Amino acid sequence: MRDAPRGMRPPLTGDRPREAFPEGFAPPDADGGIRDMGKTMVTPLLTIAVLFSCFHLWRIGNVNLTLSDALFMGVVLIELGLGRLNGTPFGTLTPIWLGSLVLMLTGLFIGSYVNGDLLRWIIVAGQYLFSYMLLPMVLIRDIGTIRRLIVTLIIGIVAMESMGVLVYYTMDGFTQANAIFGPDFITGGRRLGAMVGDANWNSAVIAMTLPFVVYAGNRRLIPAAAALAAATMLMWALMLAASFTGFCAALLAMGMMVFVGRLRPSPRILILAGLLAAGLYASGYQMPEIFAKRVAPAFQNGDLEEAGTYDDRAELIAEAWGNAENTVIIGMGVDKFREFSPSGQPVHNMYMLELAEGGVMALAGWLGVVITLTLIPLTRLRSHRLEASLALAVIVVFQVFTMASPHMYARLWMVPVLLSLGVVLKTDASSFWAGRSPRSVIPSRATWNKIHRTQVARRR
Repeated sequence: MRDAPRGMRPPLTGDRPREAFPEGFAPPDADGGIRDMGKTMVTPLLTIAVLFSCFHLWRIGNVNLTLSDALFMGVVLIELGLGRLNGTPFGTLTPIWLGSLVLMLTGLFIGSYVNGDLLRWIIVAGQYLFSYMLLPMVLIRDIGTIRRLIVTLIIGIVAMESMGVLVYYTMDGFTQANAIFGPDFITGGRRLGAMVGDANWNSAVIAMTLPFVVYAGNRRLIPAAAALAAATMLMWALMLAASFTGFCAALLAMGMMVFVGRLRPSPRILILAGLLAAGLYASGYQMPEIFAKRVAPAFQNGDLEEAGTYDDRAELIAEAWGNAENTVIIGMGVDKFREFSPSGQPVHNMYMLELAEGGVMALAGWLGVVITLTLIPLTRLRSHRLEASLALAVIVVFQVFTMASPHMYARLWMVPVLLSLGVVLKTDASSFWAGRSPRSVIPSRATWNKIHRTQVARRR
């Protein structure tokens, strides 16, 4: 056998000789098909993970690790093994995003090292890194996959809320429902938490899903009748969740979607909506009692004191602000505000919580994360108005709940946000914003064959 040309590997041994491949390359089947198997597994795992991303009750005891989290981690490990984990999901804004995240976690670390518990910081930092660093690397993909994942998200949330509404009206009280499905599936006050396990969080999930339904119907990812039916079920579940914050966030999101996206409902949608309204009126439908009791009075009287636990959250914010002069440089440490507050609760405001537990450094880092989130759709507003309006609508809901929630590292917050950003980034994405596509790292089988034919032709 003659010597292989310089820069070429010698033919592979086996039953029949194989033409040489360029040095540094290997034929697609040299790994026994493991790569192909890994690629085949990614899409199903990712789809199931998104489908159940808001099923927060499906977790290991009190540990914030759900079935969806395990599937996402499986995708991360596979993509890492294949060498195609997307390291720049936000393109040129990725360093700003990651730098802001590191700044926030550093502030929390300093506070925890001086005043708090480092073990608790490790747990919280791991949660943030998983949600804000790893998830973008696997969720922001090609536009076709992202759109399929959006439809998957809609199906998952609508199915979850449909089951919740059915259980709400068919089971007496809440003890039986919670014994079967988990704590706070239906709260003691008869509010619907569904598989999210919290009525306020459930309302946030619904508010973030509604813009996706509008987008999917407008882009014909789902039929118009299906979009209207999905929106109706989500609004019904939103009223059963009876969250003033969630209802306001949903109104703001839909307003953002309509006005920024310059949407005009089609005649078919108007006719279907009219028939639906007439049917509800003829059936004698009344708004749910819990919504009429807990949310409607706040709108009718313009009094936030009637909006559930607003006063309690305001007191926690006042406590954090009153102690801010002692936590500006070095914060209390992760979860230490619970010990400081007489109520034993964390302050339900992300900005004040970061200032209290991580000082001004953690607050600056969180502001960097929020600004980056908002900047991405704003830069694409002219070229892709509908996609940008979708992202802004979802981010509006996220922003509203940063003002009413403690640490926001649960995946149910980030999956909708990242899918909406992915649509903006990957719709006719320019090289400036797009970053690196995970599909472009490992050549396909067709690419291998082309390389092989080219090298053989050169030898001859």
